[in-house]
Amino acid sequence: MLESGSQRLSFFASMGALLAALLGAWTKPTHAAPDTLVFAVDASTHLPWAELQDNELRRGIHRDLGEALSAQLGLQTRFLVLPRKRIAERLEQGQADIACAYLPQWLAGPFDWSEPFLPDTELILSLRSAAMPRQLLDLAGKPIGTVNGFFYPELQKQLGAGFVREDGPTMDANLRKLEAGRMQYAVASQLFVDYQRRSGGLKLDLHPDFKVSQLAMACALSRRSELKLDRLNRAIAEFSASGAWGRLLARYR
Repeated sequence: MLESGSQRLSFFASMGALLAALLGAWTKPTHAAPDTLVFAVDASTHLPWAELQDNELRRGIHRDLGEALSAQLGLQTRFLVLPRKRIAERLEQGQADIACAYLPQWLAGPFDWSEPFLPDTELILSLRSAAMPRQLLDLAGKPIGTVNGFFYPELQKQLGAGFVREDGPTMDANLRKLEAGRMQYAVASQLFVDYQRRSGGLKLDLHPDFKVSQLAMACALSRRSELKLDRLNRAIAEFSASGAWGRLLARYR
């Protein structure tokens, strides 16, 4: 009987240790292998930046850029598709290493920022049936199609209280609203607009594009990442100097 009781105690002790280990694993954040660079990708993006299917990144600038940078660094690549508002949180927790095509004012957090290397232009699209803006102040008080969770520092600075947002889930959704006549103005990026025109996705009768600001975007690097900023910047400089960035963008223009 004593031996049987001892065996039972040993069994329960082992099960308790196993349960504790499982609970510990459950509560710890998941980190990628040291040789894998995890890119956080906004779930609200569309081509040319991203084509998503079943919450996986299939193609687009984000995928091409992530794979090219990882190859430059000698690392594997993994993409983590997230709602925009959760990207900063995952970077802070170290569950993602990097998020690219941002400005610091778009993605608040204690991150290290790469040198800017991703050029784009912020545009206002306006229907031909609406008054054509000749300066930003012409848009004061008029609803402008914006993307939920996106920040527009130049519009906010110039228009102040006269910046009237009409939020949609994506830029693509705002194009559909323009087509349906549900809005007259919308903000979009030059890369997005050029791709939509090339692919036949933009058939609206529009005024000439109104340029709001030139952008020079960068990558936000998690301070918990094993990748350090100086190494990332060297890879970006080599990547850009080789002409690879220009060739990559040419696929989508």
